Amino acid sequence: MKAIVESLSDLIENWGMVGFGLIFLGSIFNEFFIFNALNISVLNINLFPYLLGLMLGLVAKYRGRWI
Repeated sequence: MKAIVESLSDLIENWGMVGFGLIFLGSIFNEFFIFNALNISVLNINLFPYLLGLMLGLVAKYRGRWI
């Protein structure tokens, strides 16, 4: 059980910036891009802002810091 909790903690620690970019920044960008030209909506959620947040999170993870 301890190994599972420890591996989950390592996963969150290593991929925390990506999750933050996807969820938090994606939500903020979604509000800014509510009337964008690439309106690929699934249940009224635009995918482009979340992909942009994910991309920024991945860049931050590999750089080790935010842009």
